[in-house]
Amino acid sequence: MPRIDRRIALMALFMASIVSTGYYLNIVTYENTLGTQNTLAVNTGMSTESTDDVILDLSFAKGGENLSWNSIQLELNVDDATYPCMVGGLSSVAQDNGTVLSKLNADGKTFTINIDTNGEDTQYLDLHTMSVSNESSFSLSFLQTDIFLGEGRKGLAVEDDFSQVQADEEYVLDENGEERLEWYSYDFSVHRIVPDSEVYIVEDRGVVFKVQFLNYYNSDGQPRHYTLLAAPLGNSSIPALTDESMVQVTPCSIVEDGDGVWSAEEVISLQENGISICDGECTVTVVALFEEKRIAGADTTYSLG
Repeated sequence: MPRIDRRIALMALFMASIVSTGYYLNIVTYENTLGTQNTLAVNTGMSTESTDDVILDLSFAKGGENLSWNSIQLELNVDDATYPCMVGGLSSVAQDNGTVLSKLNADGKTFTINIDTNGEDTQYLDLHTMSVSNESSFSLSFLQTDIFLGEGRKGLAVEDDFSQVQADEEYVLDENGEERLEWYSYDFSVHRIVPDSEVYIVEDRGVVFKVQFLNYYNSDGQPRHYTLLAAPLGNSSIPALTDESMVQVTPCSIVEDGDGVWSAEEVISLQENGISICDGECTVTVVALFEEKRIAGADTTYSLG
């Protein structure tokens, strides 16, 4: 009888090992749906003393998808200098206090914001400045998985795609700072927090914003590192888009067809905007991200001149 008990115990241990190994592999091999399968194709342009040269032409290989400019970041690295490229006329000065980092995306209106909630202190975000705030005046607060609206702020979750959400006076903002936002689901099969696809409409001091939570993990898979998109709706003027300490004239313009997306078949141009990015011989590296994920074919160096 003891021999049979040992066999049962060994079999139970073996099965538990298989289950735990499979569970571990599910976690390790988990990949979220952010980013794109598009691949960049690059053609080099001019390199003169002019300040309006087309440096590069970019397109996608066949079979690509349309990508919204509000989730794209494009920049050129030339020697030790970095030049953000924008559809609009402005680029942002990155706001970084160590726990909250924001950067303007290529559409010139939407910000990608990273928030580190690993510490024990609540992190506060001001959507007007797209930067860190404090307990006395904030749009959203973050602590581990808990997100709350600030006092006096109102919100509503809608099912629309972020790029399609526009200002609408018929929105009934029925969420306030008293209840925790229900912004995610928990995937037990991979032991991951997965942000819901809804877009939050947030009214803050007379300005209406749209906010979407993209990720709860950083590039190393560590939790408590939020990534979100945020932009004002309508023609609202906010400090993050008007304050000279936060924005600057973009040195590199994206010449495109103006429909709000980088189409799968579209060729865009990266053009100098009043400064000489490359004068004569130089090497240029393209940095291209979609939803903070590298677009294949980027990070490649090209010789001009």
